[in-house]
Amino acid sequence: MDHQVALLLALAACGGAPAPSDAVCAPAVLYLNRTGGAFDRAGHDDAGANLSLLLDGPRTLAPWPKDDTDWQLLLPCIRAALAPFPVTITETDPGAAPHVELVFTTTAWTGSVGTTSFIPASCRPDHEVGFVFGTALPTRARQCHVALRAYAQLIANLSLGDRCEDILNDQADCVPERAFTDVTATCVDDNAQPAPCRCGGTTQNSFQAMSGALRACP
Repeated sequence: MDHQVALLLALAACGGAPAPSDAVCAPAVLYLNRTGGAFDRAGHDDAGANLSLLLDGPRTLAPWPKDDTDWQLLLPCIRAALAPFPVTITETDPGAAPHVELVFTTTAWTGSVGTTSFIPASCRPDHEVGFVFGTALPTRARQCHVALRAYAQLIANLSLGDRCEDILNDQADCVPERAFTDVTATCVDDNAQPAPCRCGGTTQNSFQAMSGALRACP
C-alpha cells in the first residue's frame, strides 16, 4: 500500500516552560525537502544526518518530479492545513537542529509505482523522516493530502481513520478539501476495515491529537 503507519514525535512541546523565549517552547519544525539527496539506513531516524530506518541502504533520492509552479501551488495547501498548530514550515534544511523531514521524491525504491508514501510503522517516539512519492500522485489535492497525512502520522501518533473529510482517511480525493477534524473517527487498516489504532485504542481525534503533539507556548 501507499504508506506505513503512525508515530508520535513531539519535537517541541512546551513542557511547562516559563516563557515563549525558552528554547524548549520553540515551535516544532517541518522541513519540506523537494531536492532529494543522499540518505542512508540506520536503526533510528535522524533528520539532521539524513538517516532513516526505512531505507535498505545508502540511496541518492531524486528531486520532486513536479515543476516549480506546481510546488508553489502545493505549499499553500500544506500551510493552510497546519495553520492551527504551532509548527514552523521551512524549505531550507535546518541541519542538526531538531526537526521532522518530509522528503518529496519520485518513486519508492521498492519498485512499487503505486506507492505514495513511506512512514515508519513502529510505535516509537523518535521517528523523524517520511517519504512522499510524486510519480504516484497525479493531482495537487492528492499530493497535499498524502504529505499532510504522513506528517500527522509522524508527529501525532495517528493511524488511518474512517472519516472521508479527515486528512487521516486514505481514500483518494473523496471530498474537495480535507482537514484535521475535531471529531471521533474509527481507526482502520489498509483495506478500510476497523482495526486497532497503531499505539492503542480503536478511535482517534486528529485535531486533538495534533494539538496535543504540537502544543502552543504559554
